[in-house]
Amino acid sequence: MNVIEVKNLKKYYNRGKVMGIEDISFNVPQGSRFGFLGPNGAGKTTTVRCLLGLLQIDAGEISIFGDKIDPRVDVEIRNRIGYLPGELGLYKDLNAYQLINYFARLYDVDIDWDFIKDVAKRLKIDMTRKIGELSKGNKQKVGVLAAIMGKFDILIMDEPTSGLDPLMQSEFYRIISERQKESNCTVFISSHVLPEVEKFCDRVAIIKEGKIVEISDVQDLKEKSLKKIELDFATKSGMKAFHSYLTSKFPEAVVNYSFDDHISFLLPPKETRDLLKYFGEKRWNGEEIKDFTIQHSSLESIFLQYYKDTNSKKGEIA
Repeated sequence: MNVIEVKNLKKYYNRGKVMGIEDISFNVPQGSRFGFLGPNGAGKTTTVRCLLGLLQIDAGEISIFGDKIDPRVDVEIRNRIGYLPGELGLYKDLNAYQLINYFARLYDVDIDWDFIKDVAKRLKIDMTRKIGELSKGNKQKVGVLAAIMGKFDILIMDEPTSGLDPLMQSEFYRIISERQKESNCTVFISSHVLPEVEKFCDRVAIIKEGKIVEISDVQDLKEKSLKKIELDFATKSGMKAFHSYLTSKFPEAVVNYSFDDHISFLLPPKETRDLLKYFGEKRWNGEEIKDFTIQHSSLESIFLQYYKDTNSKKGEIA
């Protein structure tokens, strides 16, 4: 079952003059970890706010738990979603205990205070200090705590690790993993921090200039994308000869750099296999090659392929 279904979603600003998102479609299966990737201005936050009913859409459909809804009026549906906004607006005069109590009444959910205290301890949250006295990172921790305070069916988190140091980022993902295992909730994370998403999410959508350009399982996306190949040669002339061969035989190759006796380049999987076959048949003098490495594509390198030589549109809204 898909707990979130989005079809042909459109949102424009400034009376239709500025595009936020256009023709966005994707599904999020129950219990999955879905990453929504794009740089600032790509349309991530606009999409999230439409899902939650915080923005009125211009066209398209949103279904949650199998029903076409308007989250602005479907309170029961909204109360099943834990939400961490990209820009927190917390009550400065309340402390974390008071804030969680307030949100619990607002959501009408039961609070497991043992769980709250455990998460607060792990994230090093001072529950007694007023929100207005906290640093950006500590405010973010309180926002995380509020988003997971109940056993929600869906967690929607917009740039959840913003302001957190690397240790707290790792602890955050451990906590979310444990929460998901306990409640079988679905996690939707909007982010531009690619290494984190690569480790945590099982499926991703890449958004570019307000449009989805790719939706795929993380592993499938990595397997079909460019491989990074590096060669060390015994001589500079050997490297130059190979460079000429590479660019003529494999025009798809993206040469990152070549210098003296070293070359680094990217090739699609099929061409990589052809190159290995070429080496295996000893059509190239193996004595000239000192070292040979192939790296699988990271999500970051794949992401950059989609954004290469592309500038964001002026006036685009996040």
